Amino acid sequence: MSSQKRVTRREFVKDFAVVTGGAAVGVGLSKEALAEVQVIKEIPKCGVVVHDPNLCRGTKICEVACSAYHDGACSSYLSRIHVEANDLDLVFSGLVCSQCDSPSCYFACPKKDQALCIDKETGARYINQDECGGCGKCAEACPLPEAPIWFKTVNGKEVAFKCDLCRGRMGGPMCVELCPRKALRFEERRD
Repeated sequence: MSSQKRVTRREFVKDFAVVTGGAAVGVGLSKEALAEVQVIKEIPKCGVVVHDPNLCRGTKICEVACSAYHDGACSSYLSRIHVEANDLDLVFSGLVCSQCDSPSCYFACPKKDQALCIDKETGARYINQDECGGCGKCAEACPLPEAPIWFKTVNGKEVAFKCDLCRGRMGGPMCVELCPRKALRFEERRD
């Protein structure tokens, strides 16, 4: 068995585009660009909460559990996961952070590694509300059609919040554990 690391198709395409893009322009990559490529490669992968609309019945227990765990209040406005209903079809969709491999929100944050951070052990992308200035650049940078990043006022200042996979909780994400229909599951993503 080879000791070489397998490269995913996404990593190959990303590296290929960087190398060929630089060669096509006729210039080498700057030190800053090379450093950014290295940072992207070093970001640990993490799991993700996946919503199954075929099992979801819109109980919103996930929202209540999330807000209670994080903020000590049962409020869908404070939840890091949102379940929305299409009333015509009775289909429910879940909106939760995708914990991207190359998180645009993280790179857009002017206080990267202070306000928007990546847990070194789990790889979870999370917002440190004590450091967040509420600028919204994280939400603007999110590649999803609707950014799963919300804002609230804490001690008189506006701060962002998003799913952190219940960082530090031994049982994993609270929403996954308490969903009565098992419409949410936690999937590991590793190298």
